[in-house]
Amino acid sequence: MSEQVQNWMAETVVAVCSKTILEDAAELMDSHKIRRLAVFYDDRLTGILNLGDLMTPDPISIPYTASLGLAAQTMLQLRVSGLPVVDENGELCGLLSEPDLFRFIVHIADQASLPP
Repeated sequence: MSEQVQNWMAETVVAVCSKTILEDAAELMDSHKIRRLAVFYDDRLTGILNLGDLMTPDPISIPYTASLGLAAQTMLQLRVSGLPVVDENGELCGLLSEPDLFRFIVHIADQASLPP
């Protein structure tokens, strides 16, 4: 399986508009059992809201064709637990988070333990 972000990201993105009140956002995260929401204003990604902070404005995104290595390096450098993933038009098409990277690591470890 490819090491590109698009093969490991969560494609279902739960989003809110920038005027959503925090209580409603928290309820949405709880009901979907997620830790982050994309925040939009006029159909443009303007932030990420997560349980760790109230909002990260102008979030750094990563192209869906990027390698998982680049994504992990970017997350480490920025000290974030997830990145919005954008397509060739800059449109949000997914989210990549730490659990997605862990799934990839487990996949690689499983492949390495298979007999030749």
